[in-house]
Amino acid sequence: MYTCLAIDDEFSALEIITDYIAAQPELKLLKSYINVDAALREIENLKKPVDIIFLDIEMPTMNGLEVAKLIRHKTHKLVFVTAHADYAIHSYELEADAFLLKPFSYTKFDQAIKKIFSGYAKAQTEKANDFILLKSTEQRNKFIKIKLDKIYAVEAQERLIKVYLEKDIVFSRSSFSDVLALLPANLGFAQIHRSFAIAENQIATLERSYVILNNGLRISIGRKFLDFYHKMSKKNKNLS
Repeated sequence: MYTCLAIDDEFSALEIITDYIAAQPELKLLKSYINVDAALREIENLKKPVDIIFLDIEMPTMNGLEVAKLIRHKTHKLVFVTAHADYAIHSYELEADAFLLKPFSYTKFDQAIKKIFSGYAKAQTEKANDFILLKSTEQRNKFIKIKLDKIYAVEAQERLIKVYLEKDIVFSRSSFSDVLALLPANLGFAQIHRSFAIAENQIATLERSYVILNNGLRISIGRKFLDFYHKMSKKNKNLS
């Protein structure tokens, strides 16, 4: 279990970090700070360093780069969180382990964590392969956990994502590109249309121009994705 602290003068930003950390089985948030002075006092009194500190750069009372110089010895890993890409070079000067540019998705957060803990990456990947987390349409910063083996298809519809399960449909505000990044091809997910991705093991019928899934959903195969038909027809000669 990796211990974490978060410092940011924006409450909404702290909420996002909190939710993202909660979604990582190997991370534990000890405390979050909206007040820099309080954070400095408590961190200085820590008996041993924490594993990660997530630190905003643009803050009113003290710049995060200045804060980093004071607390760097109190954390094994330092992650800068900011809306200003210009600070990236300074983050390397302070030996930061990662740099998250606001607004960032859970996918970007997950990639940063895997990168800074290389030994932990393999275990995390295996755990992440069990499920995905998608943004809820009902409440900001709330995420829905969906097991990958329950997904039949994912559809992009304007600003929403529809996730088709056996007998249900889950709506999400996640972007289609983020969802595609979370659906690993090595687990049998494939994009077959500009707005559709499917689970290959849920195909009931395969034709050159469409597929029918086990839940009855019929989806056209886009012109740019005709290679999918050829790949699957070779792979599963019994489907036609």
